[in-house]
Amino acid sequence: MKVIKFILNVCLLVAAIFLGYSYITKQGIFQVRHHDSTNVTPDGSYTDTSFTLTNQDGHTVNSHDFQGKYMLVLFGFSSCESICPAELGLASEVLSQLGNDADKLQVIFITIDPINDTVEKLKKFHDHFDSRIQMLTGNTEDIKQIIQNYNIYVGQPDKDNQISHSTIMYILDTKGKYLTYFYPDLQAEKNQADELLSIIKQYL
Repeated sequence: MKVIKFILNVCLLVAAIFLGYSYITKQGIFQVRHHDSTNVTPDGSYTDTSFTLTNQDGHTVNSHDFQGKYMLVLFGFSSCESICPAELGLASEVLSQLGNDADKLQVIFITIDPINDTVEKLKKFHDHFDSRIQMLTGNTEDIKQIIQNYNIYVGQPDKDNQISHSTIMYILDTKGKYLTYFYPDLQAEKNQADELLSIIKQYL
């Protein structure tokens, strides 16, 4: 009798835990905030990849300025504590490994947080990475439109002012047209710089 009662109590406990977990998950408390979970696989239908923004030196930069070069375009923000520095480090490593061919590629980093990412702030952030990278900011409406054009997900800042966003890197051709994309797996054992480099070298 005691054994049966014990088994029933265990079953009730398991059921309670399961129901509680299901409820909490439904409310979003245990939902994992994965930066790639909201990424949509590009279908190549992007018609407007152009931009006119301000770089880390305060100069106006237009996407047409880079015609004749391939472009690697990524999005983020200077206060990002992990993903953005890792991606920019990846891009810096690719530029280094390309050697003389690096002149054929322009890396573009566009902020998703134009209110906080001033020219001065981007300049300080820029100092940590390859000097050939262009870091761009602009007014809120222009950035919002570019984010929409590139189909980039941007979440709301959390209590630590961290923003979930798409981690996709776009590769554009020498006329600014979409070619392909790369999702860096920053937890993979395989060197992601080598992965990205192999894709870029197909076009250079």
